[in-house]
Amino acid sequence: MKKKSIMLAAAGVVAAISISFYAFSSYAAGASFVRGGEWVPVENTNNAWYYVTSDGVKHSDCFSFDGYYVESNGVRLLSKQILDVDVPMRNTWLTAAESGTFDCFVPGATQIQKKLQSVMGKYRTLTVYSNNIRLTSLVQSNNTTYVVDRLALYKNSDINGYSIMVATSLGGDRKAMSGVVGNVDLMAYYDYEVLRYFTNSISRNGDLLASAIYSHWQDTNAQNLELGEWVAVGDTLVRYMPANGQGLYEIKPNF
Repeated sequence: MKKKSIMLAAAGVVAAISISFYAFSSYAAGASFVRGGEWVPVENTNNAWYYVTSDGVKHSDCFSFDGYYVESNGVRLLSKQILDVDVPMRNTWLTAAESGTFDCFVPGATQIQKKLQSVMGKYRTLTVYSNNIRLTSLVQSNNTTYVVDRLALYKNSDINGYSIMVATSLGGDRKAMSGVVGNVDLMAYYDYEVLRYFTNSISRNGDLLASAIYSHWQDTNAQNLELGEWVAVGDTLVRYMPANGQGLYEIKPNF
């Protein structure tokens, strides 16, 4: 399989946004469409919007009339910074057919690889191929060095979606990063951020999808994912499949 070139880009820090909290309407994890609303900018920002209907309600955990997802805190971000990559928020689900030969992932993966190299060195490498993205590490055993897959996004044309393989610890949404290169918590944090890049590049509610996979992999299973059964997570259907000690999550659009 032909490997796509990954160039180096400037590194930065993950941006955060401070918002005011209101009493929001809420929806189930399936996330409803709410029509007839309009976008109202969050005070003192240029990247975040409330979704407000004519009755004055600020809605949350829902999809807007133009297809964007409003987060559970009632805010839609125009983009999210994930490992120095500005990922635009989607208003459609990216199908396997639309992703083509994964050229659309190369610019973001280029920047993320630079970030991983600057922090993790040889411990993590992100590579884009024609129909998958793989996060790998080097492992030495008996004086032999092996390349081991830690996290991967594979095109799954049979379902017009993807398979996400997990074979690493994930750090959830923890922001504290302490210790030296090679520290388990540090690697788990960055691995989770790569997962967020995968899911936000595909789904309109990428963080919700990443959280569902993380929760199932850590055995808390907040979104009640099932072995061999499709479960709705926002605009995505997720099915967990056994994979020899790895987590294999098949995902496809929920429409």
